[in-house]
Amino acid sequence: MLGESYAQASWRPWDDRYADHVISKRNWQIAALGSMLVSLVLAAIIVWLAGRSRYIPYVVEVDKLGYGLTLAQPLTPAAAPDAAARMERYEIAMFVREAREVSSDPQAEQERLNALLAHARGAADHFLDEYYHADSSHNPFEIARKQTVTVAIDSILQLSPQSYEVRWSEQRRDLNGAALGQPEHWEAELETEIVPPRDAGTIVSNPLGFYVDRMSWTQAQS
Repeated sequence: MLGESYAQASWRPWDDRYADHVISKRNWQIAALGSMLVSLVLAAIIVWLAGRSRYIPYVVEVDKLGYGLTLAQPLTPAAAPDAAARMERYEIAMFVREAREVSSDPQAEQERLNALLAHARGAADHFLDEYYHADSSHNPFEIARKQTVTVAIDSILQLSPQSYEVRWSEQRRDLNGAALGQPEHWEAELETEIVPPRDAGTIVSNPLGFYVDRMSWTQAQS
Protein backbone atom coordinates (compact mmCIF):
# COMPACT_ATOMS: atom_id res chain seq x y z
CA MET A 1 0.00 0.00 0.00
CA LEU A 2 2.89 2.29 0.86
CA GLY A 3 4.56 1.43 -2.46
CA GLU A 4 1.42 2.22 -4.45
CA SER A 5 0.90 5.47 -2.57
CA TYR A 6 4.48 6.50 -3.24
CA ALA A 7 4.13 5.71 -7.00
CA GLN A 8 0.92 7.61 -7.24
CA ALA A 9 2.44 10.54 -5.42
CA SER A 10 5.44 10.55 -7.75
CA TRP A 11 3.22 10.64 -10.88
CA ARG A 12 0.87 13.29 -9.55
CA PRO A 13 3.01 16.31 -10.66
CA TRP A 14 3.28 14.84 -14.16
CA ASP A 15 -0.46 14.19 -14.30
CA ASP A 16 -1.17 17.71 -13.10
CA ARG A 17 1.15 19.22 -15.74
CA TYR A 18 -0.31 17.02 -18.52
CA ALA A 19 -3.83 17.79 -17.36
CA ASP A 20 -3.03 21.52 -17.53
CA HIS A 21 -1.90 21.09 -21.14
CA VAL A 22 -5.03 19.12 -22.02
CA ILE A 23 -7.30 21.71 -20.42
CA SER A 24 -5.40 24.57 -22.08
CA LYS A 25 -5.65 22.86 -25.49
CA ARG A 26 -9.35 22.29 -25.04
CA ASN A 27 -9.87 25.92 -24.07
CA TRP A 28 -8.03 27.09 -27.21
CA GLN A 29 -10.13 24.73 -29.31
CA ILE A 30 -13.31 26.12 -27.81
CA ALA A 31 -12.09 29.69 -28.34
CA ALA A 32 -11.15 28.94 -31.96
CA LEU A 33 -14.51 27.30 -32.61
CA GLY A 34 -16.29 30.27 -31.07
CA SER A 35 -14.28 32.71 -33.19
CA MET A 36 -15.11 30.69 -36.30
CA LEU A 37 -18.81 30.72 -35.49
CA VAL A 38 -18.75 34.48 -34.88
CA SER A 39 -16.94 35.00 -38.22
CA LEU A 40 -19.52 32.89 -40.06
CA VAL A 41 -22.39 34.81 -38.47
CA LEU A 42 -20.79 38.16 -39.36
CA ALA A 43 -20.15 37.00 -42.93
CA ALA A 44 -23.78 35.92 -43.28
CA ILE A 45 -24.96 39.31 -41.96
CA ILE A 46 -22.69 41.17 -44.41
CA VAL A 47 -24.00 39.11 -47.34
CA TRP A 48 -27.58 39.73 -46.21
CA LEU A 49 -27.01 43.46 -45.89
CA ALA A 50 -25.26 43.60 -49.28
CA GLY A 51 -28.23 41.88 -50.89
CA ARG A 52 -30.64 44.39 -49.36
CA SER A 53 -28.63 47.55 -49.98
CA ARG A 54 -30.06 49.88 -52.62
CA TYR A 55 -29.23 53.24 -54.07
CA ILE A 56 -32.19 55.62 -54.20
CA PRO A 57 -31.87 58.53 -56.64
CA TYR A 58 -33.31 61.89 -55.65
CA VAL A 59 -34.89 64.39 -58.04
CA VAL A 60 -34.88 68.18 -57.72
CA GLU A 61 -36.89 70.53 -59.92
CA VAL A 62 -34.71 73.36 -61.22
CA ASP A 63 -35.26 76.48 -63.30
CA LYS A 64 -33.53 77.39 -66.56
CA LEU A 65 -30.45 78.58 -64.69
CA GLY A 66 -30.15 75.38 -62.69
CA TYR A 67 -31.32 76.77 -59.35
CA GLY A 68 -33.37 74.37 -57.26
CA LEU A 69 -37.09 75.09 -56.98
CA THR A 70 -38.09 72.18 -54.77
CA LEU A 71 -36.60 70.02 -52.05
CA ALA A 72 -34.96 66.78 -53.11
CA GLN A 73 -37.39 63.86 -53.20
CA PRO A 74 -36.63 60.15 -53.63
CA LEU A 75 -37.35 59.12 -57.20
CA THR A 76 -39.52 56.09 -56.53
CA PRO A 77 -43.06 55.31 -57.73
CA ALA A 78 -44.29 55.27 -54.14
CA ALA A 79 -42.67 58.56 -53.06
CA ALA A 80 -43.17 60.60 -56.23
CA PRO A 81 -45.68 58.85 -58.53
CA ASP A 82 -46.13 61.79 -60.92
CA ALA A 83 -42.41 62.43 -61.30
CA ALA A 84 -41.69 58.72 -61.73
CA ALA A 85 -44.39 58.42 -64.41
CA ARG A 86 -43.01 61.40 -66.35
CA MET A 87 -39.49 60.04 -66.03
CA GLU A 88 -40.64 56.64 -67.31
CA ARG A 89 -42.23 58.18 -70.41
CA TYR A 90 -39.05 60.18 -70.95
CA GLU A 91 -37.01 56.96 -70.66
CA ILE A 92 -39.28 55.24 -73.21
CA ALA A 93 -38.83 58.07 -75.71
CA MET A 94 -35.07 58.11 -75.13
CA PHE A 95 -34.90 54.33 -75.51
CA VAL A 96 -36.51 54.52 -78.95
CA ARG A 97 -34.21 57.36 -80.03
CA GLU A 98 -31.12 55.52 -78.88
CA ALA A 99 -32.25 52.38 -80.69
CA ARG A 100 -33.20 54.00 -84.00
CA GLU A 101 -31.21 57.22 -84.46
CA VAL A 102 -27.87 57.12 -86.28
CA SER A 103 -25.10 59.67 -85.79
CA SER A 104 -22.24 60.33 -88.18
CA ASP A 105 -19.92 60.53 -85.15
CA PRO A 106 -18.76 56.95 -84.29
CA GLN A 107 -17.98 57.85 -80.67
CA ALA A 108 -21.38 59.45 -80.15
CA GLU A 109 -23.04 56.44 -81.77
CA GLN A 110 -21.15 54.05 -79.48
CA GLU A 111 -22.17 56.03 -76.40
CA ARG A 112 -25.77 55.94 -77.61
CA LEU A 113 -25.67 52.15 -78.00
CA ASN A 114 -24.06 51.74 -74.57
CA ALA A 115 -26.88 53.78 -73.02
CA LEU A 116 -29.42 51.71 -74.94
CA LEU A 117 -28.04 48.38 -73.73
CA ALA A 118 -27.95 49.69 -70.14
CA HIS A 119 -31.77 49.87 -70.34
CA ALA A 120 -32.46 46.60 -72.19
CA ARG A 121 -32.47 43.11 -70.76
CA GLY A 122 -33.93 39.67 -71.33
CA ALA A 123 -35.88 39.25 -74.54
CA ALA A 124 -35.41 42.92 -75.47
CA ASP A 125 -31.63 42.58 -75.31
CA HIS A 126 -31.79 39.50 -77.58
CA PHE A 127 -34.13 41.30 -79.98
CA LEU A 128 -31.71 44.22 -80.38
CA ASP A 129 -28.70 41.95 -80.79
CA GLU A 130 -30.40 39.91 -83.50
CA TYR A 131 -31.70 43.01 -85.30
CA TYR A 132 -28.35 44.79 -85.47
CA HIS A 133 -26.51 41.67 -86.61
CA ALA A 134 -29.15 40.25 -88.99
CA ASP A 135 -28.21 42.54 -91.87
CA SER A 136 -25.54 45.15 -92.55
CA SER A 137 -28.34 47.59 -93.42
CA HIS A 138 -29.34 47.49 -89.74
CA ASN A 139 -25.83 48.17 -88.47
CA PRO A 140 -25.76 51.84 -87.34
CA PHE A 141 -22.02 52.15 -87.99
CA GLU A 142 -22.50 50.99 -91.57
CA ILE A 143 -25.48 53.32 -92.05
CA ALA A 144 -23.42 56.23 -90.69
CA ARG A 145 -20.95 55.90 -93.57
CA LYS A 146 -23.54 57.37 -95.95
CA GLN A 147 -26.37 58.90 -93.95
CA THR A 148 -27.82 59.82 -90.58
CA VAL A 149 -31.21 59.09 -89.05
CA THR A 150 -33.21 61.35 -86.74
CA VAL A 151 -36.27 60.28 -84.75
CA ALA A 152 -39.33 62.33 -83.77
CA ILE A 153 -41.63 60.70 -81.21
CA ASP A 154 -45.25 61.04 -82.31
CA SER A 155 -47.06 59.37 -79.42
CA ILE A 156 -46.62 57.15 -76.37
CA LEU A 157 -49.75 55.22 -75.40
CA GLN A 158 -49.83 53.22 -72.18
CA LEU A 159 -51.56 49.89 -72.78
CA SER A 160 -51.15 48.49 -69.27
CA PRO A 161 -49.10 49.31 -66.17
CA GLN A 162 -46.03 47.81 -67.87
CA SER A 163 -46.81 47.96 -71.61
CA TYR A 164 -46.59 50.87 -74.02
CA GLU A 165 -47.21 51.51 -77.69
CA VAL A 166 -44.84 54.03 -79.24
CA ARG A 167 -45.18 55.68 -82.63
CA TRP A 168 -42.43 57.73 -84.22
CA SER A 169 -41.15 59.15 -87.51
CA GLU A 170 -37.68 58.69 -88.96
CA GLN A 171 -35.97 61.08 -91.36
CA ARG A 172 -32.88 59.97 -93.25
CA ARG A 173 -30.37 62.57 -94.43
CA ASP A 174 -27.13 62.39 -96.37
CA LEU A 175 -23.89 63.52 -94.77
CA ASN A 176 -24.50 67.04 -96.08
CA GLY A 177 -27.82 67.25 -94.25
CA ALA A 178 -30.11 66.92 -97.28
CA ALA A 179 -33.28 64.89 -96.69
CA LEU A 180 -33.44 61.51 -98.40
CA GLY A 181 -37.07 60.89 -99.30
CA GLN A 182 -40.08 61.26 -97.04
CA PRO A 183 -40.11 60.43 -93.32
CA GLU A 184 -40.80 56.80 -92.44
CA HIS A 185 -43.36 55.96 -89.77
CA TRP A 186 -42.70 53.21 -87.22
CA GLU A 187 -44.45 51.74 -84.22
CA ALA A 188 -43.36 49.50 -81.37
CA GLU A 189 -44.71 47.72 -78.32
CA LEU A 190 -42.55 47.71 -75.21
CA GLU A 191 -42.87 45.89 -71.91
CA THR A 192 -41.07 47.79 -69.17
CA GLU A 193 -40.09 47.32 -65.54
CA ILE A 194 -38.63 49.53 -62.81
CA VAL A 195 -35.89 47.82 -60.78
CA PRO A 196 -34.18 50.13 -58.23
CA PRO A 197 -30.40 50.15 -58.80
CA ARG A 198 -28.22 48.35 -56.26
CA ASP A 199 -24.70 49.44 -57.23
CA ALA A 200 -22.90 52.64 -58.07
CA GLY A 201 -22.32 51.71 -61.70
CA THR A 202 -26.00 51.13 -62.39
CA ILE A 203 -27.11 54.32 -60.65
CA VAL A 204 -24.91 56.28 -63.06
CA SER A 205 -26.00 54.51 -66.25
CA ASN A 206 -29.63 53.87 -65.25
CA PRO A 207 -30.58 55.91 -62.15
CA LEU A 208 -34.32 55.26 -62.40
CA GLY A 209 -33.79 51.52 -62.83
CA PHE A 210 -35.88 51.59 -66.02
CA TYR A 211 -35.64 48.48 -68.22
CA VAL A 212 -37.31 47.26 -71.38
CA ASP A 213 -37.86 43.51 -71.00
CA ARG A 214 -39.69 42.74 -74.26
CA MET A 215 -40.08 44.67 -77.48
CA SER A 216 -40.98 44.51 -81.13
CA TRP A 217 -41.20 47.14 -83.85
CA THR A 218 -42.46 47.40 -87.38
CA GLN A 219 -42.73 50.00 -90.09
CA ALA A 220 -46.22 51.42 -90.31
CA GLN A 221 -48.07 51.08 -93.60
CA SER A 222 -48.45 54.35 -95.52
